[in-house]
Amino acid sequence: MLDHDLRNMPRPRHLAAARAATATGTRAGVLREGRDVYVPGRFDSVENEHISPPERGLSLRTVELANLGIRRALVHQQVEAALAAEEDRGDPYGMWPAIMTLLYTGDIVTAHAECRRLADDARWSGSPRHQEVLTLLRARISLLEGHGVEASGLLTAQLTRGLSPHLGGLAVAWLIEAHVLSGELGHAHQVLRAHGLAGPLDSSRPDLVHTLAARGALQQAAGQFQHSLKDFMACGRLLAEHQVANPAVIPWRSRASSAALATQQGDLALALAEEELAAARTWGSPRCIGLALHAVAVARRDDTSVALLEEAVVLLHLAYAWGELIQVLDDLGTLQIDRENQSAGRRHLEAALMVARESGNRRRQRSLRSALERLDAPSLTSQELHIGQLASAGYSNRQIAETLFLAIRTVEFHLSSVYRKLAISGRSELHSALHTQRLSSFRADHCSSAV
Repeated sequence: MLDHDLRNMPRPRHLAAARAATATGTRAGVLREGRDVYVPGRFDSVENEHISPPERGLSLRTVELANLGIRRALVHQQVEAALAAEEDRGDPYGMWPAIMTLLYTGDIVTAHAECRRLADDARWSGSPRHQEVLTLLRARISLLEGHGVEASGLLTAQLTRGLSPHLGGLAVAWLIEAHVLSGELGHAHQVLRAHGLAGPLDSSRPDLVHTLAARGALQQAAGQFQHSLKDFMACGRLLAEHQVANPAVIPWRSRASSAALATQQGDLALALAEEELAAARTWGSPRCIGLALHAVAVARRDDTSVALLEEAVVLLHLAYAWGELIQVLDDLGTLQIDRENQSAGRRHLEAALMVARESGNRRRQRSLRSALERLDAPSLTSQELHIGQLASAGYSNRQIAETLFLAIRTVEFHLSSVYRKLAISGRSELHSALHTQRLSSFRADHCSSAV
């Protein structure tokens, strides 16, 4: 049974405590010990005995601030200081949390530069352990930028070569996410099944939160919204147990909001979206705020939605978040068409198509091209519209004829005209085509509850 009501939502109670600590001047020394801090791909302490406690403690204290989602400027400053220590650059266990935390701050450009420097470092070139860390960091950057094909190539090659146990689960989760991002849902399902992740998950699995997030994203893309919502809510509960409130780690609330909306749970969807927006504004990274603004705009679907989506477009562009930008542009264009602003809607759908091409997402390219083609189709007559609506609702030709007092041949003639004008092949495509056309109040009312 799913815990979907608001009383069972994971609440970031530690965020309030973190804010209070910040107000009184949080110092690294008063934070919890490093062993309690969540780091994806956490390395076993036995392997890290060569790292001195002060160095390791400083790194993990910085990660803890990032997990809490507070003092982003300070976190960025401390990470830059850690990366500047040349004597520590040969240690993959120190570079991994530093660059992962840098990504939480949203500094994609510096993360790219650091990975290039590590690739040119002789200490990294000859070591399989160093190379697997570098490959996963590069894959994560590609994912955040929306380059699913590039990320899946890196992760598939590394999994074929082999990975240390503490990184294997993370690599599989990110590979599923990469396939979803590029629209290759069949490949994502294959990875899921090959690694035994289709059923109940072992609670002791390393980086279970990333596995749940990746599986939730796949289920959402496949239209399995109830299962998707369950996984995202479980991901949120685990992150809360790890004292992680920052949506930069995993934006589970905005993704759960989308699934909740698709299952007609509007109150839950809006509560999740607004809670993520509050956490995102506290942290302050453009990517986090942009994702949360998108979720709030879609959940509200009111007079504020267009402005929120336009702000999200700007922020996600600044964050190089091309994958999420496609969806925001698509939703913005669709909403504007709903409101009879076809020229603005077309511009945003065309922009979404351009980003989809550049990021290699073939699935989104197909759907966006289809939407644009239907916008170019000739307008339906009133009679064609009524017949198309009834056919979309499941009426047979005979039932349509009886309802509208027409001959069956007349119904067939008008349906053929509807198919031609909407550039579709038959009834199975009517619902989607009429949804895009937005030619009547009937469809506008219907679309007001859609994601």
